[in-house]
Amino acid sequence: MGTFSSAQYAWSDLTIVFGGKILEGITEVEYTEKQEKDKLYGRGNKPHKVLRGNKDFDGKLTLWQSELEAMTKDAPDNDILKLNFEIVASYVPHDGGQIVVDILKSVEITEVKKGFKQGDKNMLVELPIVFLDVKRQQ
Repeated sequence: MGTFSSAQYAWSDLTIVFGGKILEGITEVEYTEKQEKDKLYGRGNKPHKVLRGNKDFDGKLTLWQSELEAMTKDAPDNDILKLNFEIVASYVPHDGGQIVVDILKSVEITEVKKGFKQGDKNMLVELPIVFLDVKRQQ
């Protein structure tokens, strides 16, 4: 077992790359890896084993509208829902801690919803995503 470090990562340590471009206008990223799990019951009233099933991957990106418009311009038929891309999330701590790079494979956006209200200074767009795999600590 390796040495445990309690160093923490800050938002300022994170860089998100989409299509080879650093996203400057990203304000939130979230990605989740889930696996179906069930308990195997047999003799008695306690489970004997945990059974593992399919994995699932989803998340969201929250971007400035200008980032969304740039992505849309690069999309086939200007349809962002047709894009398939990788996201590279790099955690590079300024204190010299461990660098962590996660790669989300075959990412697609599932929904685009724009909204604006009086007094807003800029538009933030939340984009739900699905993807096929996450390669952690690359």
